[in-house]
Amino acid sequence: MTEIQRLKIGDNFRLIVSDLMFFSSYNQLQNMFEEPELHSTHLVNDFSLFSRGSKIFDQIRMLNETGMEIARINLFEEKPVIVPSEKLQFKGDRYYFKDTIGLEKGEIFVSPFDLNIERGKIEQPLKPMIRFATPAFDRKGQKRGVIIFNYLGANLIQDIKGLVIDSPGFYMLLNSDGYWIIGMDAEDEWGFMYESNKKQTLKNAMPVVWDKISESESGQFENREGLFTFTTVYPLFEGWKSSTGS
Repeated sequence: MTEIQRLKIGDNFRLIVSDLMFFSSYNQLQNMFEEPELHSTHLVNDFSLFSRGSKIFDQIRMLNETGMEIARINLFEEKPVIVPSEKLQFKGDRYYFKDTIGLEKGEIFVSPFDLNIERGKIEQPLKPMIRFATPAFDRKGQKRGVIIFNYLGANLIQDIKGLVIDSPGFYMLLNSDGYWIIGMDAEDEWGFMYESNKKQTLKNAMPVVWDKISESESGQFENREGLFTFTTVYPLFEGWKSSTGS
C-alpha cells in the first residue's frame, strides 16, 4: 500500500509539472513579453480557462523579473477569478520567488508542504499548499519572470486517504523532519506551523520508530508499538516519508 501511495504522489506531481512547463514556453506568454498591451488579456484569459478546467490550483500567477505580479487567477468556490491589475501585488521578497528566479530554463522549484498564510496568519479553514514554480524566458532567451502554481494540497491528502480507506491499522504522512501532514489524530498535524506545537513530531512521540524509519529509504519492521511499513517519497526536489502501522 505504501508503494501505491508513493506512485500516486509522483503521478500527481508529474502532471502538475507538465502543465507548468507547458505554460512556461506557451506561445501566448511569448507574445505577451513582446507586446504586453496587446496580449496580456489573452494570457490571463487562458490562465483562467486552465484554472476552470483543472480546479486544483488555488492561484496561478505570472510574476515579472522583479517579483511584481503581472497576472493572477484565484480559485474561489471552484471558479476562477481574474484579479484586476490594481490589486496585483509585489512578491519579490517571498522565498518562492527568490528561490525560483535564480533557476535555469527547465528547472523547477517545489515548496515545502505547508499551510497557506494570509496577512501573516494561518488561513482558516486550513488550506494545505504546495507551490510549484519555474522561470519564464522570452524568445531571445532572456529571463522575464516566473510562473507559479499554488497547488491545493487537500487534493493530495484526499487521494492518499482514499487509497487506504479500507486498510487495517492506521496511516501517516510525514515531512522530512518527522512532522505529521496526515496524523493518527488531527491535532497532531501541521505542528511545525504553530509555535506551541513545535515538539509534535514522530521523533518525540515514538523515537525508536523514527530512528528505524530514518535509517532506510523503505522497509518494514515490528516492535512493541506495532508493525510499520514505510517508504520515502521524492516527488521532485522535496521529500516526505509515508508510513503506515498497526
